[in-house]
Amino acid sequence: MARRPKKQRRAPKQARSKATVDAIVEAAGQVLARDGTQTTATGVAERAGVSVGSLYQYFPSKEALIDTFLARRLEQDMAVAQRLAQRASELEPLDLLRAAVEEMVGVYREDRELYAAVAEVLPLIEQTPEIREGLDRMVAIGGAMLAMHSDWIGDRDPELVALVVFHSLRGALFRIVATAPDKLDDPHLVDLLFGGARGFLVEPRV
Repeated sequence: MARRPKKQRRAPKQARSKATVDAIVEAAGQVLARDGTQTTATGVAERAGVSVGSLYQYFPSKEALIDTFLARRLEQDMAVAQRLAQRASELEPLDLLRAAVEEMVGVYREDRELYAAVAEVLPLIEQTPEIREGLDRMVAIGGAMLAMHSDWIGDRDPELVALVVFHSLRGALFRIVATAPDKLDDPHLVDLLFGGARGFLVEPRV
């Protein structure tokens, strides 16, 4: 007896789970930007259109959810850094540095509410392995770009210089967004940050 053709299967459970996780993480960003440290799992679940029970299936705590959201944001920042790295050989070092500063300022300007919301809890979140690994990768990319222009760092360790420049810029932007977010729109902000970062480099000898 001939077998009946099988009915088409529904989307795999794994794919549905991923869609649910993506919806929850996106909702977390929206609620964080709106409610800041008052963000609750219930609020995120409502925004994502899932039950609180479903949220806790994937994220055991609010902190774990925020951690995952920021890890994804860091991946986006990583993509920006990699695009800059691809241009490292065609740009002059100072042009590359300015481009990096402009990219960072643009990110904070676009999502100022979100960064302001996480400013208070960021020091704790950055202790998680995922976030620390992501930040280390960002510094490594910067170090690789500096190594291509070693005449601008003298005999100093390129990764150390990248570490100082990256976290100086990032720290300044976080303080601005946390205490005076309107200053993000100051037309001189990029020049100020660029000038500060430029001070960590060495003028090549002609």
